Amino acid sequence: MRLPQQRAACTVFPAPEPGECVLLNPPSLQWVPEPGAECYRVVVRNAAGRIVVERETPVNFLRFSVPFAPGRYSWNVFAGDAERGEWSFLIPENAELFLPPTARALLDALPEERPRHIYFPGDLAPLADACRRQLDRLERNREIAFADGLMRYPDFWKPEGGRIDYRSALDEVRRFLDRDTVACALLWLFRRDREAGEFARSALLTVCEWNPAGPCSVSGEWGDEIGLSIVRTLPAVFDWVYELLSPKERNWVAATLREYARQVYELLVNGNFAGNPGFSHSGRLPAYLGELALVLHGMIPEAECERYLAYALDVYGSIFPHYGGRDGGWAEGVFYASSYTKWFLPFFFAVERLSGFSFFAKPFYRHVAEFFTHFAAPGMESHPFGDGHWDTRGEWPGFQAQNPFGVYAERFGPETAREFSRRCDEAVDHYELHLLDVIVPAPRAKLHELPRVGSDRSYVSLDAGLASLHTDLRHPERDIAVFARASRYGTPSHQHADQGDFAILAGGRGLIIPSGSFGYQFGEEHHRVWTQQTVAANCILVDGCGQKKESAEATGRIEPELENGDVSRLKLHLEPAYPMLTKYLRTLVFNHVTGVLVVTDEIEADHPVSVDWRLHADTAPQREGEEFRIGDARCFVRFAVTGPEEPEFTVGDRYSYPNGSAGEAVPRRERGRQFHLNWRFAPRRELVVRAEFHIFVEEEGRRKC
Repeated sequence: MRLPQQRAACTVFPAPEPGECVLLNPPSLQWVPEPGAECYRVVVRNAAGRIVVERETPVNFLRFSVPFAPGRYSWNVFAGDAERGEWSFLIPENAELFLPPTARALLDALPEERPRHIYFPGDLAPLADACRRQLDRLERNREIAFADGLMRYPDFWKPEGGRIDYRSALDEVRRFLDRDTVACALLWLFRRDREAGEFARSALLTVCEWNPAGPCSVSGEWGDEIGLSIVRTLPAVFDWVYELLSPKERNWVAATLREYARQVYELLVNGNFAGNPGFSHSGRLPAYLGELALVLHGMIPEAECERYLAYALDVYGSIFPHYGGRDGGWAEGVFYASSYTKWFLPFFFAVERLSGFSFFAKPFYRHVAEFFTHFAAPGMESHPFGDGHWDTRGEWPGFQAQNPFGVYAERFGPETAREFSRRCDEAVDHYELHLLDVIVPAPRAKLHELPRVGSDRSYVSLDAGLASLHTDLRHPERDIAVFARASRYGTPSHQHADQGDFAILAGGRGLIIPSGSFGYQFGEEHHRVWTQQTVAANCILVDGCGQKKESAEATGRIEPELENGDVSRLKLHLEPAYPMLTKYLRTLVFNHVTGVLVVTDEIEADHPVSVDWRLHADTAPQREGEEFRIGDARCFVRFAVTGPEEPEFTVGDRYSYPNGSAGEAVPRRERGRQFHLNWRFAPRRELVVRAEFHIFVEEEGRRKC
C-alpha cells in the first residue's frame, strides 16, 4: 500500500526531494501529513542499504541530534501498513553543520539578571556606543510616543459600534506598541532615559488591562492582529523594563504573557502547524513562543517553559521557512517577505546570543538579501507579486517603507544589497515597525556567504517561482526591470491566481503591473473577487475563466536560460494552472542592454476556446496605429497573432470582468486610476500571441531606450 502524500494548498513540501544534495548536516526530514495517521515510522538507509535510523514519531517531520557521515542515503515513511516509497539524498563533505541547541541547554544558559534574551547586561554599553545613529532616531520616536500618549482600549468588538473599527484598531495598536512602546523601552535600556522607560512601563501595564482572552486574543473570534502585535512586542519590553516594575507588577505581566503563551502553543499544536505551515499568520507564532519561554523562565512552571521553547526550536530546526525557498525567494512576494522575514529575528538573535548556534545557517537566510535586491530596490513604486504589490507606504508604514535588507545584507551580502541597505537606512527619519531588530547584537556564529544564485542582471528563485531581469539594477532610477511568476506554491494565502503573470518597471515606475489592492482591508469584496483573481493580473482568461484560487494544483514552473550574451529567456510552463488547456507555454525574452521584452504565448486546447489576453497599467494607454503607448511614450506594445481574425480590443478603468459576468468590485479605499487592456480572440483550438515591449526611461530630459 502506498501513502497518498497528496499536498493541500497549505501543507509542507516533502524534503529532501528525490536525489537532492542537501546543504545542512544533519538534514531534517519532512513529509505531507496523512489524515488519520497517529504515528509514522521513518527508516533511513546508507548507500550499502544498512538501516542507520529507524524511529517513530507522531509528527510529520524528524530532526536528528548528531550529524551523518557524508554520503548517499535513502529514506522512507510508513504509516500503518502503507509506505511512501524510498527517496534518496546526498550529504556532501562541505554540508554546513546544523545542530540547534536543546531547550534545556538554552534555559540553563540564561543569566539571572536582565536583560537576558536578546542582550545581556554587558552588551549594553558597547551597543549604545556602536548604535548612536539608531538611538538618535529612536529619540524622534520618543517625541511621537509622548505626543500620542497611551492607547485607549480597542473596543472594535462592540456590536453597536465602539470608538474604533478593526482595521483602525490594528493601525493604532501597531503605532502604540510596535513603534512607540518598543522605542521607549530601547531608550530606557540603552540610554537610561527615565521618562521613556516610564512610558514603556505604563504601556506594558495598560495592555495587561486589556484581557488576553477577549478581542485582544491571538485565537479569539474577533481577529488575531491585535493579539499578534501584543505577543510580538511585550516579551522584549517586559525584559527591558523589568527593573522599573514592582514585584506585584512583574507577576501580573508574567501571568498575562503566560496566558498568551498558552494560546500561541495551543493554536500551533491544534492547527498542526508542522503539517500546515502555509497558514500565514501562524507562521509568526513559533518565534514569539520561543521568546516568551526565555523571558518567562523562572516565573512560570519549568516544564511549561521547556515545552514552549522545544516547540520553537523544532519548527526552526525543521520545516521553517515554508514560503522561503533555498535560493532566497519568498513565494508570497515582497510585501509579506519584508515583514515575515523579520518577525523571527529577535528569537534568532536570542538563540545565537545564548548558544553560539545560528538558524541563519539555512540557505534561505543567506540568500534572501539577493531576492530583496531584485524585487525591492529603493524607489520602486510597485512590488510584484501577491498581496501588497501596490505602493503600500501610506497604508502600511514599516513594511516596504523601511529597510527590508538590514540584517541579511549586512551578514551575507551581496554588495548591491549592502548598498541598497545603506540607502534605505539613510532615508529613515524614525522607525515605524520592526524596532526589535534596529539594534542588532554582534553575531557569534561564523557563517560564510554562499555563491550567488543570480547576478545584478538576473535572478530566478526556482523554489518560490519568481524571476527578475534588469538592465541596470545598481541604478534603479534608470533601470528597466521585468518580473515574472510561475510557482510550485499554487495560489493559496496571500498569493494570487496569477501563474504566468509578468510586470515591467522603468526607473522604478510601474508600466505593466498587477492591478487592484486590499481596498480598506484584507478580504473585502474588491480584494477577493478582483485583486487576488486572474482577471487582475497580466494573464489570460479562457472562456472568461481564470485560475483556481486557494489551490495546490494551480501551479507553474520556470525554465530559465539566463544571460546568454545580453539576452535572458524564461519559459513559463503553465498547463497545471489552466486545466482547460492542453498546452500553455509563455516565453519571455529580455535584452539586458536595450530593455526590449518579447512575450510569446503558445496556447492549445482540445476544443475551440476564447482567450482574453490582458494587461494592466496605472496610466491611460493611447493607440497609435498598430501600437499602444503606455506611460508618457515610455512603453510600446506590438502584436503578431496567428489565426484568421484580429482580436477585439477594449480598454477601461473599471474593476469589472471583460465578459460582463459580474458588477464592478469597487475598492473602499480611494486609489489612483488603473487601466485594463483586453484583447479577446475568437474561439479556436490553437493560438500564438507575440507581444513586443519597447521600453524607455526618462533621463535628464531625454528618453533613453
